[in-house]
Amino acid sequence: MDLDETALNSNSRLDDRTRTAIHAVHQLGLPIVIATSRPERVLPTLVGDDILEITSLVQMNGTIADGKAGLTGSLKRSMNLQDAQHCWQLVNKTAPWARMTLELDGTQFAVNHADDINELWAFNMATPTMLVEFEEALNLDPVKVSVNGVGNNLEEVAVMLEEQLSADSVVFRASDQHFLNIVPKEASKSGAVADLLKSADIPLSDVLSFGDDYVDIDLIRDCGWSVAVENAIPEIKALAKFQTASNNDHGVAIVLENLVTALT
Repeated sequence: MDLDETALNSNSRLDDRTRTAIHAVHQLGLPIVIATSRPERVLPTLVGDDILEITSLVQMNGTIADGKAGLTGSLKRSMNLQDAQHCWQLVNKTAPWARMTLELDGTQFAVNHADDINELWAFNMATPTMLVEFEEALNLDPVKVSVNGVGNNLEEVAVMLEEQLSADSVVFRASDQHFLNIVPKEASKSGAVADLLKSADIPLSDVLSFGDDYVDIDLIRDCGWSVAVENAIPEIKALAKFQTASNNDHGVAIVLENLVTALT
């Protein structure tokens, strides 16, 4: 289950109806996996601790995964360090107004603009122990570079990165072209979900997935019961087997409620 513009509304919050539906699915004993581009540190604000206690987590585009609530296992996909360094230098040179993080474990991270760290990256939850200097972060097994265009189009930056980074890395664009995620090529949401589900002997063909944007393509393509929210990009709608209402009209909740009804 993707979060932004899928399970979360456009205010980046989980509404009460969707929260209730997720708890109802959990009560049936079905494993639930959040698969998000976000780091773990912001999730208590976005979805709440009650949801995090009953869901496994695939974070930061499938670079890190941890099983919980019926699933076990974990994984970490690390970046090519030369790519991470080159990405940092290129964006700082060509788009100095952009805000970047070099992500380590979902909690610790480096930034190129520390002055607005709370507003842009940590939802007022950053603590001094979370922030690491860039050179130090390179030695701590980084997994992802995130670029926030702060309202500016990042397509030219994305093209330059794709031309100059090695084949070890892939650049994901958000549909509005204001955000970029640079991750190891072997990282994917569906791959990380599949790895966690091995502990319960559940194949992806039996998985119900939800998504809306380019970073969800593998999840929608690879899962047997894939659902696009109404506000999804055309590429997601073309791949999904089903479609539901938009993220602001409780699309995920509607499907989960129908699932619970069918199984009880």
